[in-house]
Amino acid sequence: MRVASVILLLLGCLVNFSDGQSGRFSCYDEQRRARRCMPSFENAAFRLPVDATNTCGISKVTEYCLQTGVTGATKSCQYCDARVPNLAHPAEHMTDFNTHLNWTWWQSETMLEGVQYPNTVNLTLHLKKAYDITYVRIRFHSSRPESFAIYKKTREDSGWEPFQFYSASCESTFSMGTDQVIRRGNEARAICTDDYSDISPLTGGTVAFSTLVGRPSAYDFDNSPELQEWVTASKIMIVLTRLNTFGDEVFEDPQVLKSYFYAISDLAVGARCKCNGHASECISQTGQGLEDRLVCKCEHNTMGPDCGQCLPFYNDRPWRVATTTDAFECQPCECNNRATECYFDEELYRRTGRGGYCKDCRDNTAGANCELCKRNHFRRPADDRCTDCQCNEIGSVTLQCDALGRCRCKPGVTGDKCDRCQTNYYSFGPQGCRSCACVEAGSLDNNPRCSPDTGDCSCKDNVEGQDCDRCKPGYFGLSYNNPFGCEACFCYGHSSICNSAAGYYSRIIESNFENGKDRWEGTDRQHNKISTQYSLTKELGISSDGQEAAYFRAPPRYLGDQRFSYNQYLRFTLRIGEEQAVRASILDVVLEGNGQTLSIPIFGQGNSLPKVTRQNYQFRLHEHTNYQWTPRLKAQDFVAILSNLTDLKIRGTYTPGGVGFIDDIQLDTARRGFNGGEEAGWVEQCTCPEGYVGQFCESCAPGYRRDPANGGPFAKCIPCNCHGHSDVCEVNTGRCICEHNTMGGNCERCASGYYGNALLGNPDDCQRCPCPGGGPCVELANGEVVCTECREGYTGSRCEFCADGYYGDPTGRYGAPRQCERCSCNDNIDPNAVANCNRTSGECLKCIYNTAGFYCEKCLPGYYGDALVLPKGQCQSCNCNPRGTLVGDRDQVLSCDPLTGQCPCLPNVLGKFCDRCEDTYWNLESGTGCEPCFCDRIGSLNGTCETRSGQCICKNGVAGRKCDHCRSYFWGFNRDGCRECACDPEGSFDLQCDEYGNCPCRPSVGGRQCDRCVENKHNITAGCVDCAPCYNLVQDRVNYHRENLRKLNDTINLIVTNPQKFNNTEFVKLLRVVNSSVITLLNDARTASGQPGGDGGMGRQLEELRRSIRDVLGQCGRISLMVRDAASSSQRSIRDIDAAEEAINRAEIILLNAERYLLDEGSEALKRAKDAVKIFGDQSSEMKVIAERAQREAKRQMMEADRIDMVANEALNTSREALELAMQALNMPGNIQIEIQRLRQEYGDADRLFKQTRIYADSARSLSQRAYQEALDLYAEANALQIPGADVTLLTEDSELIKTESQQIKTRAEELMDKNRNLMEDVRQQKLEAEALLSSGIRQQQRADELLAEADAARAKAREAVSLGEDTLEDANVTLNILLKFDKKVSESKDEAVNALGQVSVIEQLIREAERKSSEARNALSGAETDANIAYDLAEQAKETAYNASNEASRIRGDSESTKTRASDLKDRADEIAGNVKIANESIVQFESQASDDERLAQEALEKANQAKIIAQDASSKVQGALQTVNDILKILGQQEDVDIAKLEELERDLDDVEQQIKDADLDAQYNELKLAKEQQTILVQEFRVDLEKLRRDVNNIEEIKNKLPEGCFKRERLETEIVGR
Repeated sequence: MRVASVILLLLGCLVNFSDGQSGRFSCYDEQRRARRCMPSFENAAFRLPVDATNTCGISKVTEYCLQTGVTGATKSCQYCDARVPNLAHPAEHMTDFNTHLNWTWWQSETMLEGVQYPNTVNLTLHLKKAYDITYVRIRFHSSRPESFAIYKKTREDSGWEPFQFYSASCESTFSMGTDQVIRRGNEARAICTDDYSDISPLTGGTVAFSTLVGRPSAYDFDNSPELQEWVTASKIMIVLTRLNTFGDEVFEDPQVLKSYFYAISDLAVGARCKCNGHASECISQTGQGLEDRLVCKCEHNTMGPDCGQCLPFYNDRPWRVATTTDAFECQPCECNNRATECYFDEELYRRTGRGGYCKDCRDNTAGANCELCKRNHFRRPADDRCTDCQCNEIGSVTLQCDALGRCRCKPGVTGDKCDRCQTNYYSFGPQGCRSCACVEAGSLDNNPRCSPDTGDCSCKDNVEGQDCDRCKPGYFGLSYNNPFGCEACFCYGHSSICNSAAGYYSRIIESNFENGKDRWEGTDRQHNKISTQYSLTKELGISSDGQEAAYFRAPPRYLGDQRFSYNQYLRFTLRIGEEQAVRASILDVVLEGNGQTLSIPIFGQGNSLPKVTRQNYQFRLHEHTNYQWTPRLKAQDFVAILSNLTDLKIRGTYTPGGVGFIDDIQLDTARRGFNGGEEAGWVEQCTCPEGYVGQFCESCAPGYRRDPANGGPFAKCIPCNCHGHSDVCEVNTGRCICEHNTMGGNCERCASGYYGNALLGNPDDCQRCPCPGGGPCVELANGEVVCTECREGYTGSRCEFCADGYYGDPTGRYGAPRQCERCSCNDNIDPNAVANCNRTSGECLKCIYNTAGFYCEKCLPGYYGDALVLPKGQCQSCNCNPRGTLVGDRDQVLSCDPLTGQCPCLPNVLGKFCDRCEDTYWNLESGTGCEPCFCDRIGSLNGTCETRSGQCICKNGVAGRKCDHCRSYFWGFNRDGCRECACDPEGSFDLQCDEYGNCPCRPSVGGRQCDRCVENKHNITAGCVDCAPCYNLVQDRVNYHRENLRKLNDTINLIVTNPQKFNNTEFVKLLRVVNSSVITLLNDARTASGQPGGDGGMGRQLEELRRSIRDVLGQCGRISLMVRDAASSSQRSIRDIDAAEEAINRAEIILLNAERYLLDEGSEALKRAKDAVKIFGDQSSEMKVIAERAQREAKRQMMEADRIDMVANEALNTSREALELAMQALNMPGNIQIEIQRLRQEYGDADRLFKQTRIYADSARSLSQRAYQEALDLYAEANALQIPGADVTLLTEDSELIKTESQQIKTRAEELMDKNRNLMEDVRQQKLEAEALLSSGIRQQQRADELLAEADAARAKAREAVSLGEDTLEDANVTLNILLKFDKKVSESKDEAVNALGQVSVIEQLIREAERKSSEARNALSGAETDANIAYDLAEQAKETAYNASNEASRIRGDSESTKTRASDLKDRADEIAGNVKIANESIVQFESQASDDERLAQEALEKANQAKIIAQDASSKVQGALQTVNDILKILGQQEDVDIAKLEELERDLDDVEQQIKDADLDAQYNELKLAKEQQTILVQEFRVDLEKLRRDVNNIEEIKNKLPEGCFKRERLETEIVGR
């Protein structure tokens, strides 16, 4: 160990040798010659962080014991707590500042917590840069480990390498031998030694590891790269593997295990900052990750964190580590001032002795020293600068040019740079350029030329092909003279494939007026004829009158089919007779044809305006815009006009009242046959598609027709479609002449009276219909033939069934045949529904309006009303309550009276719907009727109860469903209810009293309500404590008087029971004593009742009680009278109801008789009427009407009778209800007056109902009589009817004649239809064409609407973009305002943090003052009990000072709980001072500990304030950056004139970045954290103030009690004298 210390001392001397006291070597000597330099030697571990994998007191408080080294000695144990500064032992204590007087150390957990082999503890030291390590020294506060190892990382990204192993068991622990010999060639390896592995000393042992000791090349370190790499380290890790013990841990005694742990007080690393001899110091620098790091301040033209490379321009020789003999300074390169960087070239260095090869030479130079021109460059003679040859690499033979910069070109290529093809060459490529082969006739302007890139020739408009050698599809006749190259195929629009027709030659239609006018005429714009003049100069002249222009009109030979003039010329000569200003128009030359007009001004196509001299004019007849014809048309439309030219006009006059002369009019055209002209290649021969024929596809082929009909040659041809029933089809209309019993324009259907599928194409497709009378029919998909025109009421495929809504049996399937008749369901069906009735029986099946019955003549079960009256829908639901209605045994349906709707109620249930209980009844939900309430007569107000729960209405203080007992805390159940116990909660055990109202009192408490203390007790709140001893005198006197009263009572009783003579004098005395006592008691009673004067209050109360009793008796008498009146009224009501029932019964008898008469006599009369109808037939309409009227009247009378019966039943039910109500009134107890009023009202209602019943009965009787009389009258009228005679033979002949005439009319109608069938078909075709045109117009309108919608959408999108820009600008402004506010808040928070930092020194001063005063208080209290007051005052001062300190420190987070605890301790200490000085002294000591804690908390608060400051500064910088970004965005927005979506998106991304920066700054969280801390501090201050105020109140209270306590006993005196003669 001593040898190692000496070696370290020598190494320290060696490494500290320098040219100055700083330990640093300068990099240059006095002559500025480079030499090796190095930074100062230092303890590289000082104040650097150390990461420990195990530290005591972090997860829990750790108890550890110190080794004494003495067997059996008691160990001293202490605690490690990371939360308490003076008990914490963190890892940073290994590298902090230590002295011999103040050692701090890091400590691990003990062996008890599992710290022992194989569990290791790792300590990692981060050096923040590579260092040249000289030694590593470790001072242990515990005993040195038995085994541990030192590892190092050469660089941050390298792995851990072993540095040294220490172990007394190298073989078993590290699998290594002990003290291996290090030899050359293998010096960079770690060895294991047993040095420093002994357990002694128990503390303060040091381990010194030298990196070079024992390594052979240590003395030639500069020339040993192996050792230079060996001593380099950026991180050092100490792995503590095995503890040193005395072997007593095997007993697992916890006290022993707590004494074994790792503890290091100092970790020193002697090293220099590694700079490879090229820097004399290391400096701190901020990295890209904003972390601080050490880098070398490089010299010798080097760079890098370790000066490990040369500067970019200093690589003329290789970089090396500086040695004592050579600094190896990096040398600059030679680049002729044309480069700033170079690299080292080993081969160049070997050849020339200079290895710097220049990079990125400027001015197009190259070479190791930028002395040459770059390849493919030449030196320009003018300025001697290297210039790019710019030879095209495709067109040049080589990219190197000559001295003049000219390149050598490939064949067909030209240009100084060989970058383009020669004229008429193309396909610029690796082989040069190829020659073009353009056809002259197809080339633009007949000038052959091609694109040098593609070789495509520049063709005329209608020519294509690379060589312009063919017409485009749809064109024909390539011609040199055609400026467009080819003509468009016309072919009437049916084909786009054509070529030049053979046998056509050019021809000119001309007029030279040699022999007259040549049938040319004059006209104006309104087609009014104007005369022309034939001049002597053989010209045709014309003049105009006034402003109207005059035209020359062509004769017929210029008109008609002039398609062959397309793309040819119209020529003429023209002169005018005036030298005035010529006014041309767009209608100077006019072509009309095919319903369209073409025109052109006279100066169009380069012609001049007319003059008085002859001017030649020519106009090409072509649609191209260069030829200025108006309107602009497609080629096909232009040819269509020429194909049917109806008018050709040439304007002759151009001034008002002017004249004009025309001559030599020529129109180029062609015709078949040679006529000496050139062959006309512009005449087409079309290749027609199927269905078209003709040279121009102008005709339909046989078997085809025009579509649309009569569409002319422009209409398409489609096949004739006669479905095999005709071979004849008219071409223009396409109408077929049908056979095989078919009809229709295409023979697509069978003729009337025939059926089948005419579309099959067979002669027998249509067969005759099997319908009655030869009616029409149709054949269904399944082959069934169905008649389509059955008579009304009949249906079926053969009209053999009754139709829906009819009934009968036409075919006699169920008996005799019956005709179909309309179903009779009394309008109680849906006319739009199907299957309303049975088609055979007529039974109604789908009754609506809640009706039922065979004819829907009655209401459904569960409904009531009249199903026959109008309007319909009179059947209403019974709505019977299922809980209160009696259900029938059969259908279990809740039915009611069919006329009144009254439901049959269960017992004690009332209401039309049986939905309520009778009074004094409840529980309708039981389903068996209502139950009696059984309310208690004493406890309830009346006999009624709540109908659902059965709860009776209770009097005050009464409870229970039946109101049969008192509520909780009430007593005295009687007719007035129950009275409240009103037990005093302080004097009672329970708030519930007994049946007499007495509350259960606590001890020493009396009174019925336990609201007062017993005699000689007071303060019921405190439990009725004893009165002062003075009151015992009063108690004695009271007992004395009570005893006298008892004796007096005994005496009186004795006299009453045993009368004897007695001494009058003694009796008088006793009587006086009693009288005196009575007077005293009376006065006491008056005094106690608040009536000192004795005003007779008790008597008045008794008198009032008597009056109340009399009032109650009088009220009972009146109630009895009312009960008797109610009984008599009920008797009268019963008699009236009986009379009403008799009247109703009589009315029922009368109604039954009337109904029976109507049934008997009416049925007989109806039968006789039916017999008469059968005898005389149904030809008499009058008889039929009378019979129907009689039937309706009978039905009406029946309905009226039913209604009267219903009204009578309602009256009967009402009377019965009145009777039931009266009976209930007689039986109802309680509240008699209210019930009598209700009975009187119901009696009045019953009386009114009785009168109404009489009225209804009388009305029913009169109606019945009237119905009987009307029935008799109907019967008499039926008997009086006479049926007129009828000549059956004559009627038969008339019917046959009518039938014959109808057949003739039908025949003529069919002939007329056949004759006009073609006309009708034409009309139909025209209708179809009109519909097609209409559909086309609609489609065009829809397309226009779509385009308009698209335009609107585009405009909306533009507006949306503008709105988006405005919203973005608004959002940006809002964001800016928010950020400005945030910046303001951050600034305020920053100011508060700065102020808090400023208060730290004040807080520390207050704490020190508190400590000083606490010390003074402790010294003062160390005396005796006599100094208690002084100690109390000092404690109060200390408390006040501590409170002030706490109040100041409350704004700093973290000190709230400790300060509150301290205040609580002060309060307890103040309470204990009065009784126990020793306890006060201990409290003062505890206060000192609290002051120490406050100091620690203040330090922590200072650190947190610093953190808050850093966070605030960081947030402020982020906000400033975000504000700058927003300002940039606003600036950009302010410069935008038009909305650019891309820029808006870019601005939106910028805004997102700003928002992300704000989120990253987490300003809300920081602000909320500061705000929360401030609020907590405010709350704590308030709590401290409240606690202090409470302390003060407690002290004052104790002081007041002390002052009021008596200092001794008082003399006891008698309050009154004894009565004489007692």
